[in-house]
Amino acid sequence: MNKKNIEAIYPLSPTQQGMLFETLFAPNSGIHLEQSTFTLQGEVNVSACEQAWQRIIARHSVLRTGFVWKEQEQPLQVVLRQVAVPLEQQDWREYSLLEQQAQLQAYLQSNRDRGFNLFQPPLMHLALFQTGDRTYQLVWTSHHILMDGWCNPLLFQEFLSFYQALSQGQDLHLKPVRPYKDYIAWLKQQDELQVQEFWQKNLKNFTKTTPLGITAEPLTNSANKAKYDEQKIYLDATSTTVIKSLVKSHRLTLNTLVQGIWALLLCRYSNKDDVVFGITVSGRPANLPGIESAIGLFINTLPLRVKIDPQEKLWYWFNNIQNFNLELRQYEHSNAGQVHQCSELPGHLPLYESLLVFENYPVDINALQSAELKINISDSRSIGAQTKYALTLIASVESELHLKCVYDRRRFDSADVGQILEHFLTLLNRIVSNPEATLQTLLAQIPLAQIPRVRPLQKSAPVTENQVVQTQRTPVEEVLAGIWTEILGRECIGNHDNFFDLGGHSLLATQVISRLRDAFGVEIPLSYLFESPTIAECAQRIETKIRTGEKLETLPIKPVSRSKNLPLSFAQQRLWLLDQLDPGNHTYNIPTAVRLTGSLNITALEQSLKAVVSRHETLRTVFTTVEGQPVQKIQPITEITIARVDLRGNERSPQQRETEATHIALAEAQSPFNLAQGPLLRATLLQLDEAEYVLLLTMHHIISDLWSMTILIRELADFYAAFSQGKSLTLPDLPIQYADFSVWQREWLRLKVLETQLNYWKQQLKDAPIKLELPIDRPRPLQPTYTGTTQSFQLSKDLSDALKLLSRREDVTLSMTMLAAYNTLLYYYTKQEDILVGSAIANRNRSEIEGLIGFFVNSLVLRTDLSVNPSFSQLLHRTREVTLGAYAHQDLPFERLVGELQLERDLNYNPLFQVWFAFQNVATADIQKLTVSLPDLTLSPFDTNKQRVPFDLGLLLSEQAEGINGCFEYKTDLFESSTIVRMAEQLETLLQCAIAQPDIQLSQLVEKLKESDYQKQLNQEKEYKNTVRQKLMNIKQKSNISSKL
Repeated sequence: MNKKNIEAIYPLSPTQQGMLFETLFAPNSGIHLEQSTFTLQGEVNVSACEQAWQRIIARHSVLRTGFVWKEQEQPLQVVLRQVAVPLEQQDWREYSLLEQQAQLQAYLQSNRDRGFNLFQPPLMHLALFQTGDRTYQLVWTSHHILMDGWCNPLLFQEFLSFYQALSQGQDLHLKPVRPYKDYIAWLKQQDELQVQEFWQKNLKNFTKTTPLGITAEPLTNSANKAKYDEQKIYLDATSTTVIKSLVKSHRLTLNTLVQGIWALLLCRYSNKDDVVFGITVSGRPANLPGIESAIGLFINTLPLRVKIDPQEKLWYWFNNIQNFNLELRQYEHSNAGQVHQCSELPGHLPLYESLLVFENYPVDINALQSAELKINISDSRSIGAQTKYALTLIASVESELHLKCVYDRRRFDSADVGQILEHFLTLLNRIVSNPEATLQTLLAQIPLAQIPRVRPLQKSAPVTENQVVQTQRTPVEEVLAGIWTEILGRECIGNHDNFFDLGGHSLLATQVISRLRDAFGVEIPLSYLFESPTIAECAQRIETKIRTGEKLETLPIKPVSRSKNLPLSFAQQRLWLLDQLDPGNHTYNIPTAVRLTGSLNITALEQSLKAVVSRHETLRTVFTTVEGQPVQKIQPITEITIARVDLRGNERSPQQRETEATHIALAEAQSPFNLAQGPLLRATLLQLDEAEYVLLLTMHHIISDLWSMTILIRELADFYAAFSQGKSLTLPDLPIQYADFSVWQREWLRLKVLETQLNYWKQQLKDAPIKLELPIDRPRPLQPTYTGTTQSFQLSKDLSDALKLLSRREDVTLSMTMLAAYNTLLYYYTKQEDILVGSAIANRNRSEIEGLIGFFVNSLVLRTDLSVNPSFSQLLHRTREVTLGAYAHQDLPFERLVGELQLERDLNYNPLFQVWFAFQNVATADIQKLTVSLPDLTLSPFDTNKQRVPFDLGLLLSEQAEGINGCFEYKTDLFESSTIVRMAEQLETLLQCAIAQPDIQLSQLVEKLKESDYQKQLNQEKEYKNTVRQKLMNIKQKSNISSKL
């Protein structure tokens, strides 16, 4: 430091001293380093950006501060007169979106690794990365020793003010702020004796640190560095609103409520009725004028002692906590070391092991917008400084209450941390449902049996050649790992591998849940796998279920006598009724076409189809009536003949054969079934060449679904592989048949499960809109024709990968992300904030029915609330909540729900929803996998354009190696093809915007779609004018030539 450049020298605050010591003790740990990123969009003036930051540094002395400690009796902070902060700039426009995100993460990590030299200011870095022609990423890194989180929005607000003025060539003079040295001087004037008396009184008889009850003993080996991880959970918006209203009515703060619940958790986990934990306080003395706008490190961490009397009334007890917080205000500057001395704890033991942080900053950075700026600031994200505590709980609230737990994973198991967060929400929800509960009632919500056991310290585990850590697994973890291996088809699955990252999706999750139910005899909600997607986390929750004795209310599916009338399932009954109302309707045909290339043994193929039909009764079932009621009748096994059509003759070209095959496939798909006569499965073989065939298989939906089509093709291939080689094949016996399921379903729904499921859906669909007012291009016909087609599109691999990354970051599935985008698109067209979308679920949540061909799929109503202008990130959370709620109540047949709601029937409108969403093309995906089992024959899909659709509009998506494939299916009676093409383009635009700015609000997304539409319209008009101009020039040239002749 140049002495001439020194402006001031003064001591450190006690909090700064602690941070200095901890930073020097662990110089490369990244401790107390804070990073923030911002997305800037628009006409960014880079020069004004750099100058604005320089003006801020000149304005605030704390940003020009360095620290000296060597050869000093006590550390000192030195303020320099002038400090330059260069703005690092890089152009990343040549990188893909995914590469840009990887570059950003790499920069953040390298910046954290580099750290700061505390002796040499500035202790902050600034970087600006251009990611698009009008898009930038601003990264701001600083050391926590300079300032606290309260300062960040204040400084950013100043940055925008300076930036706006400088961009317009103006000068800006802001009101001077109180320098940090005034606070240091104020500290010296405080009565330390009064502070000491306060803490001695509050920590009297406190002799032992409150144990967390689930952690190993603190590690003493400094070489074994802390390894931090984090988990998040949130309280839904509705419950958060109720909580806010409750605390307001009792004149409390939300901070007090969160503190009280954490105290109750510690009480339960530690089995102590006198607990102490750390809390953060603003530390800004109310009697120091101008302190609210001052920049510096004022925040402090102090102990909060709470005593719990189970008989005490809830809100009276909360009020006592708030009174202590009010009394604490005048002692927030307390020296943490001196506070410890006021307790009766030995000096080597910490006062507390957990820290609670309630973030309540004065300004929301994301809300700092101005039309005059010509830039849009969004997607503000902060990576907070790491603390020295083993576990830190951070609470923040917007429309939802968010909880984040940062923990040292050497001392905490991730499943245990997840359990803590769940118990926190359990207590919150209990307060919502019973505000007058006593402390004893709340504590009882967490049975002792559910509290995780103390775990030993993790030791180094052996590593295999594949770098998978082999740890000692509990029996539940072993069973779970075996199920995952079977379902996912992967070996060496680690305890902390994410089910969905390994290729899992909702259909496979259903199979996992089914296996778990059989293995442990407890009811495991599907939501468990979404909320706890690792073996360790899921096993912990299952163990809790087992310990608490929550037994499954079982009604096994058993074979029934075929001598009695066999009822239809609820789903079958609805399709039968629709067929009675509209005979000859082929809307519910399920066609598939498979191209067979190679040496085909037709006799073996017919034998194979007969074997499959013999194996599955449903393929031999017809539907008749007895005394006016529909019943299933299972026909005897007969010879199976595949109809053959030879397209090789008449000198057709290969292209003509393909066209003819497509026409025949479409005609076959549209040929109606007679449900009373059957058969309800047809097979046709088209021969295009000597070694090229197309197999057409068509079933009525009343006996099948897409999952069933996969089973049919797989078993057909298995039998063919054997029969074509002259061998026999015996597949494992099916434990039941579909008719057994139909009987069981009606008996099972008589249990209390029907009431539970029905109550959920009635509440979920209360006051739901009857129709989605989607603008149409043509008047709706009086009688529905179901005539339709599809419009295919594909999202690039880069965009698809970025969507997966966004989904993982937001703790949702890719399917949920796409559904949120679809809802946004529907909102753009309808302006409706309450949207109902139909979606299918396999509904094969019992292992006995996984291998059956039959109609199991159920329709779910996904109702999404788009009110209050949510950000896309918030919409993702809402979508997740809606989807998991629907999954948890999937067993109520859609047909039964429609009947219970007593909805008015209208053949022109599907009840409850008119638009559809589906993710994952199961049948096609399975066809690709079957090629390996048939060495002389290659199977591949034969595409035909769908011409019958049951809904006004549907979005169908499947995840493939090359990216996400999608198609809109739509009724051509209602929509022009150009409208649907535009929808596909708008969906991609919407997804790109959401990836670039996850915090972008719904209204901003709508504006971006409008801008995109307007720009395309201008381009089309320009192209049209150019075309007309070119035609006129051509005419003129021809005219000139003619005149010369």
